[in-house]
Parts: sequence; C-alpha cells; structure tokens
Amino acid sequence: MTRKVKNNKNNKESSLQKELLNYLKTIFISFCVGAVFSIFLSLHARSEMIKNLYVDKEERSKIEYQVAQQILEHSDITSALASKNYSLCMRVGDLYQAVGDFPKAEYAYNLAIEKVPQGVYKPYYNLAVVLIAQDKIKEAENLIESIDDISNIALIKFKTRCYIVLGDKYYSIGKFLKAADSYERANYYYTRLSKKDKAIVESIKKRLVNAYLEASLIILKNGYNTDAARFLKKALLLDPNNYKIQYRLAIVYSDLDPIVSLDYFEQLMNKYPQEIDYNVYNRALMKAANIEELRGNSIKAKYYRYKVHSLDLFVNNKVIYKDNIEVYIKNFDIKKSFFKYKLIADFRFQNNSASDISKMSADFVLKHNNKIKETITTDIVNKKHPLLSNGNMTDYVTVKFGKNIFTKKELSNYYLEIYLYKDPKFKTYMGQYTIPLDKENTDSELLH
Repeated sequence: MTRKVKNNKNNKESSLQKELLNYLKTIFISFCVGAVFSIFLSLHARSEMIKNLYVDKEERSKIEYQVAQQILEHSDITSALASKNYSLCMRVGDLYQAVGDFPKAEYAYNLAIEKVPQGVYKPYYNLAVVLIAQDKIKEAENLIESIDDISNIALIKFKTRCYIVLGDKYYSIGKFLKAADSYERANYYYTRLSKKDKAIVESIKKRLVNAYLEASLIILKNGYNTDAARFLKKALLLDPNNYKIQYRLAIVYSDLDPIVSLDYFEQLMNKYPQEIDYNVYNRALMKAANIEELRGNSIKAKYYRYKVHSLDLFVNNKVIYKDNIEVYIKNFDIKKSFFKYKLIADFRFQNNSASDISKMSADFVLKHNNKIKETITTDIVNKKHPLLSNGNMTDYVTVKFGKNIFTKKELSNYYLEIYLYKDPKFKTYMGQYTIPLDKENTDSELLH
C-alpha cells in the first residue's frame, strides 16, 4: 500500500515537472518569436525612416519652414536672444535658418558661440553654413581655420562637414580648383578617424573625382595639358575603373605623349570600344609610329602602323557608334485586352555614317523604376539586307512586349532603353525613350 502511494506521488511529481517544462518551453518559444518579430519590426521601421529621410526631404523642408514661421510670429524672440542663453540662441538660430533669414541666423549663432560649452562645435558649423549661404565664403573659411587643430573626434567631424559644405559652394559657382582643395581638406580630416562611415567616404571620393574632372577641363581649355593630366591622374587613383577618366587621359596624352596615350586607348578598346573616337586613336598611333621612326626603332614604328589597319577592321566588324545611327519610332501602340495593356512598337534605324553596316542587332529593354521588366533581342541588319551608308534606313522593326500592364496610369512609370551592337560584348546605349500615352507618333518625332 505504502509503495503504491509513493508511486502515485512520484507520478504526480513527474507529470508536474513535465507540465512545468512544457510551460517554460512555451514561454521561451513565445519570447523568441516575439523578440524576432520585434527585431523585424524595428529593422523595418528603421529602413522606412531612412527611406523617408531621402524621399521626403523636400516635403520635410516645407514643413520645417512653416513650423519655424509660426513659432517666429508668435514668440518673443528678442528676449530669448537678450538672455544670451546658449540653448535658446541655438534654437532661435535654427528657426531663422529654416525660414531662410540668414543674417538673423548668423547673429543668433554668434551669440551662441559666446556661451558655447568646451568641445561643442555645432554653433560654429551652423554659422559657417549660413555664412556660405550669404556668399561670405572668406569669412566662413576664416571661421573654420580659426578652430584649433587637435585630435578630437568632434572637431574632426566638424571640419569634415564644413569643408564639404564649402567645397559644394565652390563647385556650384564653377570654382572647381577651390572645390577640389576643400574636398581634399575634408578627406584629410575624415581619414584621421579610426571608425569611418562607408557612405561618407564614398561621398567625399565622388565629390573629389567630379571636382578633379571639371578642373581638368578648364585647365585643358587654357592649354595646360600637363596640369590637366595631373588632376586626371588624381581622379583615376580614386576611381581606377572609371573609363571616362581613362579616355580623357588618352585624349590629353595623345598630344603630350602619344606612346603613353596608347596604353590608355588599348585598355579602353578592350572594354568600351563603342565609346572611343577611333580617329583620335588612329592619330595617336601614327604619331607614335613617327616618334619611333625618329628614334631609329623601325620595327616598333611598323607595328603601330599595322595597328591602324587592324583597328579599322575591328571597328568595322565589331563596333556601333551612337552618333552614326538615328533611332525613330513610327508607332507606339498600347493594345488593351481583358483589362490588360500590351505594348507594341515600330522602330526604324538610319545609318548616318560613311560605311555600310552588314550586321546589327538590338536589345529593347523595358524598365520600371530602374528595374528591368523585359528584354527583347532582335536582328535588324544582316548580309542579305545591309544598312547602306549616308542616310539609308531599315525597314520597320516591330517589337511586341509580353509584359502585362493593368492601368494606363502605370504606363507613365515605364520607359524603354535601346542598345545596338554588332558584337554582344560591345553594346552601344542609344538612349532612354519614354512611352507616349497617345496612340501614334510619326517618323519625325525622335523620342530620346
């Protein structure tokens, strides 16, 4: 009897333990699911917030302007400034800046600087911004340079931001050398930080490349080819795969040092021959051949002259140049069937070059919000039906897209990109074409 009671007791304890374990397991699973769900929601909210920061920037500026205006109209700003309280002066300065009253914002930030805590640089940055907005560029430069250079993270960030804003101002007024100098300073300070934001690093790099490119053009126009090449090389160091920089260097060196220019041209011809003016490349080859002839290196000279001939063959067989072909759209029909719209387009292509084309294909790429929705590839020209030189046109090429589009309004967000090529490795981008919502367009309407 006693043993039976004990067994019952043990069974009860065992079942209680199981129930407790199951209960704890359920709580743990619920907690994990809840945690995962919370993390997902927080990440989604963060992503939406970041997206809204960029998407609604203009809208937010309007709201900030309206709010600031309301506060300024119904507040005693004079007494707030008279108090010379740091926080109040900063808020007043922000309000004036939001409504575009930069002189009053400048006054408020100057008062804030009188009471600024040690190691705080926000009023200096805000003051620099409103000075630049008023074209008081020299004053802004003096302000930025007046702050001591110390290894302080807050100061490094302050200087970086200031020199970016200053560089943007110089760039906007066409002073590209000054802009490049400001961006170089921003880069100098930002590289001193141990932890860097990749987006900021890329942003500074992009600004520097653009400033160097624009500066090189102005220098080149003034006849200083060597200095132009120096700036282009600086740009290439930052963006080594940028074929536009390489091409510009090839052009500059075709006068400075034709043999050096050939190195750039050869790299480009292997990747982007459709972007290269092969007449310039030809001239560089002939100049290089003449130089080698004068040096007594006839074998090298002969090699360069042979390259001219092989280049002509390569271009004729492989390359389509954008300027040589004109694209026309005859019809762009929108067919409706069963509540869905289908796109059908008729294209013609005109050869404006001095050479016949015996082979040419096209990719018609339908895009929506920068995403490819459909690509149709078709042969346009072949040996039996060549496209003759000097204005000859192809027959109509009809392209039928399979993509279903459900509302006519949605069509306004679609567009078409056309690529022509003799060799699929070297496709030439002909342009972006909007889809007209009217039924028909004549040959005379060139839509790119």
